[in-house]
Amino acid sequence: MNNQELIIACPKGRLESKIVTFLKVKGLEFEKDFFNDQSRKLTFSSNFKNIKVIKLKPADIRSYTMLGAADIGFVGYDDILENSDQNIVLLSKTNIGKCRISIASDKKKIDFSQKKIFKVATKFQNIAENYFQQQNIQIEVIKLNGSIELAVKYGVADFIVDLVQSGQTLKENQLYENIIINNNISTVAISSYYAYDLKKELIKKLII
Repeated sequence: MNNQELIIACPKGRLESKIVTFLKVKGLEFEKDFFNDQSRKLTFSSNFKNIKVIKLKPADIRSYTMLGAADIGFVGYDDILENSDQNIVLLSKTNIGKCRISIASDKKKIDFSQKKIFKVATKFQNIAENYFQQQNIQIEVIKLNGSIELAVKYGVADFIVDLVQSGQTLKENQLYENIIINNNISTVAISSYYAYDLKKELIKKLII
């Protein structure tokens, strides 16, 4: 790792433009190819000679940052809650992609006395298990990665644990938001302890 060079991991997709705006406020601008959807490049230069940006799938940013391939990464706080914050420095929270983690079902109110074990569809297995363990409610987690709202409709699960922003997707699938587990989810900037120790001043100047 070059002590004089800073690598920033930017998530591809819906949050990309918001991260770009966030960094632009800090004085960072990217080369034109970054905004060219036809470009095959994945590493981009910036208006600072020693700062480069790489585009990654959101699910890969944590690994790249922890392994030292990136000095700064942007991930959802739900990623931190699900995978723990060990070996990660939380640099700052942002209001980008602000949402919540909630339990939703096809009933206005869940009666937890109805069953001994409930089936829960979610990609947040650890978050779900930790929450229900604290409530002394037994669950079986059905691990899904997409279209989780369908799990209740087609009898795969009794309810779901998922990210909720406006709640419109739940309404369109005839689901009710029953319980909010965490109301403070947004994008956070992270670094590894190694990178932060090595490049603290540069990282703090750009992010904090």
